[in-house]
Amino acid sequence: MMEGAKFTDYEISKIAGGLDFEKLSGIIPTIAVDERGRVLMLAFMNREALERTMRTGMMHYWSRSRKRLWMKGEESKHYQYVLGVYTDCDSDSILFKVRQVGPACHTGEPTCFYKALKEYRGGSEILEVLEVLMRDRMKNPKEGSYTSKVIKAGIKEAAKKVSEEAAEVSVAALAENKERTVYEAADLMYHLLLLLQMKGTNMDEVFEELWRRRG
Repeated sequence: MMEGAKFTDYEISKIAGGLDFEKLSGIIPTIAVDERGRVLMLAFMNREALERTMRTGMMHYWSRSRKRLWMKGEESKHYQYVLGVYTDCDSDSILFKVRQVGPACHTGEPTCFYKALKEYRGGSEILEVLEVLMRDRMKNPKEGSYTSKVIKAGIKEAAKKVSEEAAEVSVAALAENKERTVYEAADLMYHLLLLLQMKGTNMDEVFEELWRRRG
């Protein structure tokens, strides 16, 4: 079973003692983000929830409506495992980096912040958008969809496409302009994402492997 980071009694006392719980009458705003830095949810902790989180390595919160502690995933099994903890400059809010199991939101969405009022298009968010699309095409093939066509052809075809696109990136980088290189790199990334999905994995596991290699 997966385990989250656990803290010693000294670490718990030092962290909890440095936070201003009294500013909001005994609770503190708590943000959970995943390994990519994507915001998953905003909830609240009292001191007991914080201490239990750090002792168990699994996220616990204080429910203001039910007036009790609750562990994320206690009903849904969509647990959050602690990776790291941070506080803001005023020590009156706290942020946990977590490994999320399944969707974070009770609606089934990956994050509670899925309602775009004005969408930012850039960064690694597009990887999640594409992964969601690819998983949907795997479950619900669509007539005329290129992605569905590759999925139907099987993993050998997907692997072949990755090899072809990698070669085209190399050619573009050596013999063509920057714009063409970017275009071919996007093709490669798309097909690599699709291959990973068909293999039953995703970019989160690739990022985890890259973190292990950072030394």
